[in-house]
Amino acid sequence: MVFKENFYVGYSDVGKDFCISNTAVLKIFENVACMHSSYANDSMKTSASRWFLKSYRVKIHSRPEQEEKVTACTWGRGTKGVSASREFEIYDEKGKLSVTGISNWVRVNAETLKPERVEAELFSAYGSEQDKTNFGNLWIEKLKEPEEYISEKEFYIDRNFIDANNHVNNVFYLDLASLALPEEVYEKGEAGEFEIMYRKAIRYGETVKCLFGETENAYYVTVKSADLSETYAIVMLYK
Repeated sequence: MVFKENFYVGYSDVGKDFCISNTAVLKIFENVACMHSSYANDSMKTSASRWFLKSYRVKIHSRPEQEEKVTACTWGRGTKGVSASREFEIYDEKGKLSVTGISNWVRVNAETLKPERVEAELFSAYGSEQDKTNFGNLWIEKLKEPEEYISEKEFYIDRNFIDANNHVNNVFYLDLASLALPEEVYEKGEAGEFEIMYRKAIRYGETVKCLFGETENAYYVTVKSADLSETYAIVMLYK
């Protein structure tokens, strides 16, 4: 089953060019995935389990503009043990495919946070589409840090970063990466393709360091603990 819902691109969803931002794309993904979960009787408000995001890969083919009504589609691709793969599409007002994305998740108990196997009944409730894909493989390859970094910025995690699961919302990792970019990179505009790998949740009151690096094909921002001993996430922005 492909789950569909309509969204409106408002002023808070666009950048300086009045086109949808990468952050707004992830917010649409997040919301349509939650709607799909509710449809499958797996709402996070009532379920004893949760889906924790492990990684994203997103391609922006074109950017819907402010005041457009877009259609977001999502479907499950498959599961393996405690893990699941989900894809997304966003179509603009004229029906043109504008954004594609794939994500990997892990199923955990809401109380203990220990991984739980994805049962066949749950898989069936979501009505997965195993053969429908824009990416091929179900699983996103793990990102590796660049060999060296050029600069770093430090951020205190205040209440505005925290979501209903009591940790930094998945979308805000992209915001942190954007804030860590050197001005000359930021001024080039948002990446048309990016990946995020989540390793560990960030809690309220923590201080993190965002390390910026560059390779031939991409910019990297790695989010680490203040003492650099732990890695929370890696964001890769294709050039």
